[in-house]
Amino acid sequence: MKTLLALVLLLGATCPAFAQRADCNPGGNQMELNACAAQELQRADAALNAVYRQVLAKHAGEAVALEKIKAAQRLWIQLRDADLEARYPVGKDENPRVLYGSMYPMLYAGYKAALTETRTTYLRNEFLERSEYDL
Repeated sequence: MKTLLALVLLLGATCPAFAQRADCNPGGNQMELNACAAQELQRADAALNAVYRQVLAKHAGEAVALEKIKAAQRLWIQLRDADLEARYPVGKDENPRVLYGSMYPMLYAGYKAALTETRTTYLRNEFLERSEYDL
């Protein structure tokens, strides 16, 4: 029983060390590179959300347009997630870090950020900058 208690205490003491997050350092180790990719994804997601809110505000008085824009955005999220799963396929009982290594979080976040940036550009160009009379 004492051995089990000692093991539990030892594991509890070491878990916070594993839970620590690395700071972004573009020239650093893989954990730091993963942190950079996560930050880039957060920036891309924030930019998308800002543009999406602007699009919704621009069409606030148009119920049908709002419904269609929101439906398109929901479908795009499903497509983005399916693209990510196709790009980095992982079986139900598989671990992506085993399949792709320690750089998996960086690769996944980088691809997701790229897809998000493409969507942001599309929304900005088509719904904010383009006139409804442009063909």
